[in-house]
Amino acid sequence: MLLGACDEDSKLAENKSNKEVAHVYPAPSGQYKVGFKEYDVFDNSEDNVSPINDELRKVHIKVYYPSDTKRLNYDYYFDKWGNQVEFLARHRPKGAPIHPLQHELSTMRSWSINNARIVENENSGWPVLFYSHGLGLFEVDNTELLEDLASNGFFVVSINHTYLSGVTTFESGQTASIYLPKGKQGIGTTAGRAYFNEVVSPQITRDVHTVYHWLQWNQWRLNNQINLSNVGMFGFSLGASAAMNACKDLSLCKAAANMDGVLLGRVANDPLNKPLLLLSSQDSLAKLDLVFNNNQAESYLVTIEKSVHNDFTDQNRWIVGYPTLVDPDKMHLAIKKSLKGFFERQLNHAELTLPEMEGVIILNK
Repeated sequence: MLLGACDEDSKLAENKSNKEVAHVYPAPSGQYKVGFKEYDVFDNSEDNVSPINDELRKVHIKVYYPSDTKRLNYDYYFDKWGNQVEFLARHRPKGAPIHPLQHELSTMRSWSINNARIVENENSGWPVLFYSHGLGLFEVDNTELLEDLASNGFFVVSINHTYLSGVTTFESGQTASIYLPKGKQGIGTTAGRAYFNEVVSPQITRDVHTVYHWLQWNQWRLNNQINLSNVGMFGFSLGASAAMNACKDLSLCKAAANMDGVLLGRVANDPLNKPLLLLSSQDSLAKLDLVFNNNQAESYLVTIEKSVHNDFTDQNRWIVGYPTLVDPDKMHLAIKKSLKGFFERQLNHAELTLPEMEGVIILNK
């Protein structure tokens, strides 16, 4: 079974039309502009998913945050090196047709501004959310959502999980590509499931903790505007296991959200038992209804009719003619409203608001 979002039906078409584009998705909904900063984070422990023996773990992060800047120089959506666009083009199915209106990926703009001024928080700092991507994707695979959360008053730390991302680019320009040992490239086999449960899941969970502890010592880089005692975690697909396991382990994590992700590692058998939001596609292989029933805490299961697994990323913004039965604007709006409403309640003690939309089914307990 595929954990990530790089299957043959959803790989991106390489654009031959040279059509430049600015924004292909709506501006964030919040009162703030969005800034971002990027860092490399080093771990002194061995990298357990690296193809290189005795290599120490290193990950790259992108931090989105509320800004009051007046600047309008929005950064490009994909990385400045062109590595992410190149990866997507390289994995395009041979002979796949290109939509006549397909835009040039390298010219896509985000709604965030590099190194923009950080809004000062009048209380004890902005709440912090940690995000983990799907297998074979990147730290920007849900940029629309991450920017929306930041515009509403959250610091959002998006982690690129080295060797489990399609490509990782560090500040030096050094890259690392996805690596999975032969015979262990998915959880559809006994060996594959064991590898993801016993090696991958602990590594990506540790990544989240490593970044959390790095931030404890590096708050000055963010003008000391974050509150690391007010934390939530979320992830898509494989990243959902990183989020839930890390949140279970970290006492200061108040809540977690799973975006259509199969459970791996500890939480597969030992429920999170903290406030939990589950976002499910219509025929999800993740069986999130069981996760919902087993969680002994405030829980919400949001199912979006006609959606499929990869609809929970920005891929339907990247590619024109993306094969989906759900309108992209409706899909993203449901996701953004769900995540914002849930984390506003859990971290800011606000009244819960979830999307009241046709085709969106919500269960709670």
